[in-house]
Amino acid sequence: MRFNRKSVSVTQTSNELAIGLSDMKAFLRVDTDADDAVIVSYIQTATDAVKQYLRRAILTETFVFKADGFAYAGADDRLLALGPGVHTASVPYVLGGGETLDLPFPVLQSVTSVVTYDRGNNASTFSASKYQVDLQSGRIYLNEGEVWPSDLRAQDAVQVTYVAGYTYATIPAPIREAIRRYVEQLYDGCEGMTDEIRRLLAPYRRADELAW
Repeated sequence: MRFNRKSVSVTQTSNELAIGLSDMKAFLRVDTDADDAVIVSYIQTATDAVKQYLRRAILTETFVFKADGFAYAGADDRLLALGPGVHTASVPYVLGGGETLDLPFPVLQSVTSVVTYDRGNNASTFSASKYQVDLQSGRIYLNEGEVWPSDLRAQDAVQVTYVAGYTYATIPAPIREAIRRYVEQLYDGCEGMTDEIRRLLAPYRRADELAW
């Protein structure tokens, strides 16, 4: 039995900082410019650490999500119909059920495209008129009566390009505060995320079946 493999990569990222340098220096009570480069590096490190902890994009990034296939109704029945014995069969699924597709690192700003590849490696763009997007949860779901493409190649048959992350102005205050405190830890020569930082981030942490 083949399992559905998934991957996600960032193809474009913002050069913007989640915390402005002057803001961060005021928080640290730093009056000179000598450590500016170090502080900027710490802001970037802290932002990425918070992103990975939350499994949410912090700043605007373009992602490409790949999977071997979609879920579809009747997959379990098809396997059961094979009867006793050892069988080789594909089980294409993404998670979230037969009519939905869950994307990692929300919140989404937009879905650029959903592209599928058939067994001849021919690419087709799945029409945006056939699905809806829940930007907050990062879920794509089919419109009533629509179905995902079938007869797909065995590997990386589904490719979704999308833009996710908060804008600078919409980063929630607790996340911004957690980044500040993480930078403070780094600047003071400490390592790791403190319990206080985790408490700030807890309401925003994505904990679901995706295991991203």
